[in-house]
Amino acid sequence: MTHLAVVREISPSAQVAPDAEIGPFCCIGPKVTIGPGTVLRRRVCVEGHAIIGSLNVIEEGCVLGAAPQDLKYGGRPTLLIIGHRNYLGPRVTAHIGTENGGYLTRIGDDNALLDGCHIAHDCYIDNHARLGRQVLLAGHVLVQTGAVMEDQSAAHHFTTIGRHARVLARTPVRRDVPPYTVFGSEDYENQPPAVQGAHEEGIRAAALSAAEEKELRQALRELFDDEEALQTKIEQLVNLGVEGQALELCQFCQRSLQGVYGRYHELFRGKMPPQAEKYLPAEILAAIRRQPA
Repeated sequence: MTHLAVVREISPSAQVAPDAEIGPFCCIGPKVTIGPGTVLRRRVCVEGHAIIGSLNVIEEGCVLGAAPQDLKYGGRPTLLIIGHRNYLGPRVTAHIGTENGGYLTRIGDDNALLDGCHIAHDCYIDNHARLGRQVLLAGHVLVQTGAVMEDQSAAHHFTTIGRHARVLARTPVRRDVPPYTVFGSEDYENQPPAVQGAHEEGIRAAALSAAEEKELRQALRELFDDEEALQTKIEQLVNLGVEGQALELCQFCQRSLQGVYGRYHELFRGKMPPQAEKYLPAEILAAIRRQPA
């Protein structure tokens, strides 16, 4: 009769909450922390320096905290931080950060990452985002709160998917996607992806006041009915005194125009981005700053 010696492998140095559920054939490395109520299904591998919060559900075959697929990665200890109440579907992969990218990859709270998503090094997913099946994020991508990326869409390095935006299925994202917009193309061979209109579900999810929603919708029409002279339109709206989400939309577009190839975060290439300074644990951030360049 065959004898199976190891059903799961949990390093003695790992910090696993007593009520976390670790399924069969899982492998938990020595620098891993797993919070209360988190569930790991079958064949989940968590390695590297990974911190996973509470009440997450991580489905079969996920690999979290592996080394980045970046030849510039020098092997220093970097992190993957996953917050609370996230759902990671089967075969999701998420890598730790790199030294040049800010030492951190982060997934916030209440996100859903469906079957086969890949989250590369130095990416940041805020809260309440939804990534469909086989969505691919290259390094240094920022997905803001409430954003939706439909099945098999993919984001280029340093792009930002704006707050409550929607990226249509199979869309290649090569520049920042403005908040509260639908982004894609009906004819990829002849027409590059672009803003298609307002994302109605995103606007509803934001639960804005009637006055703020009206101002946001007006700003969306002014900016994207025709994207010619976008800089001038932004300045006109700001001079008119728009506030709230309409102002944040204008500021987002302004930053994108100031970036490289329409990607604001390209300005942080080789530097620590503001998200890393915000989310790295204080003691780790202090240790990084003490390290020689």
